[in-house]
Amino acid sequence: MLADWPLALLDLVAIVAVAWLGGVAAQRLRQPRIAGEMTAVFLAGLLLGGRIADVVPGQQAEGRLAALFPETALTLVTVVGCLGLVLYMLLVGITIDPAPMRERAGAIVLLAVATAGAMLALAVVAGPLLVDAGGWKPAGVAPSAFVLALAAALTANGLPIVARILEDRGMTHSAVGSIVIVAATGATTLALIAAAVAISGGDGPAAGRVALRMGAGLVLLALVLAVVRTGWFVLGPSVTLCAVVALAGTAALAGDQLLSSLLVGPLIVGVAVSNGGGTGIGLERCLGVAVRRVGLPVFLGLAALHTDLRELHSSVLAGVLALLAAVIAIKVATGYAAARMAGFQPVDARAIGALMQCGGVMTIAISLDLLDAYVIDARMHATLTLIGLVTTIVAGPLLPRAEGRRRSLRRWTTAVSDGRV
Repeated sequence: MLADWPLALLDLVAIVAVAWLGGVAAQRLRQPRIAGEMTAVFLAGLLLGGRIADVVPGQQAEGRLAALFPETALTLVTVVGCLGLVLYMLLVGITIDPAPMRERAGAIVLLAVATAGAMLALAVVAGPLLVDAGGWKPAGVAPSAFVLALAAALTANGLPIVARILEDRGMTHSAVGSIVIVAATGATTLALIAAAVAISGGDGPAAGRVALRMGAGLVLLALVLAVVRTGWFVLGPSVTLCAVVALAGTAALAGDQLLSSLLVGPLIVGVAVSNGGGTGIGLERCLGVAVRRVGLPVFLGLAALHTDLRELHSSVLAGVLALLAAVIAIKVATGYAAARMAGFQPVDARAIGALMQCGGVMTIAISLDLLDAYVIDARMHATLTLIGLVTTIVAGPLLPRAEGRRRSLRRWTTAVSDGRV
């Protein structure tokens, strides 16, 4: 075991380096850095061949990965990647402005529910077709659980990815950025609940068990928020930062027990302390660079290690591409329509639709949970991973079009006010 540590550290450095190179290349092409990071690590995994058989640490890799990633390396990558994603969700939560949650509650609910409903309808149509084709659903899994799992993975929004895109565009604190982050959080929460029900069996009793766990979690959350909103967070900066990180980790473990996800708890903690002034600034200063440059890329590497895109061979590729095109088209159209119904101007509605279609890390993370629970098989996981990747890559090209039209509209408005038109 000790002899494996040098290779394990080298593996960690290699993942970060590959992601960094991909991010730099994406920036040169004026695309979101995170899209390049994701593409680079998954292409590297595809070139290496093979995959880790199971999600839990300690499993042996297959193919050439077995020599490059011994058990120690797999454990290290898993721990660093999961911790990086948890801390990133904490940082995302801190950037959320609670004001739009109150002022635009109707729009947020409409966007989240419309996205979830559209993806459920797509899963109801596509799920039985995949089951009948064979090779997508493990034996013994109920069709209803498989359809619900598919809907959950497709509904999820890549919150960390969207946050990074908004940061790159300077839109984090804009009205569109705030609304999208909160609406995406709502859609992803619905997705996590659906995934938890699917993992529990996908039937009525499974939904009841999940509801009971959620009820207990809400009671605990109310107690935690009561503590958070006291003067406790005005203690010394070092103590406060350590306490927030510890609270985020505890919330992640609680979310894993309730919804089979580490991510919702840290996000809620971040939102709860977002008005803490120096707390958010201190967290960003201490953790921001390390989490964005190491933690999140390592999670992407972890996801790549569990995925073999060669599962998508020529005989199934046409169906996969059809599902991918349907997901992008339906989510963009649904996001646009819901935003227009909520009163947004067309240019902002297009930006919202572009961002709401991004599945990114969350689609991949939920798919990993479903794969680990044997609700889907390796081919379905590869398909969902491809959807997460492509919806991230197209978010950038879709968004600048919307921004460009916004700038054109502003120039036209200025020209009218100056009497030049």
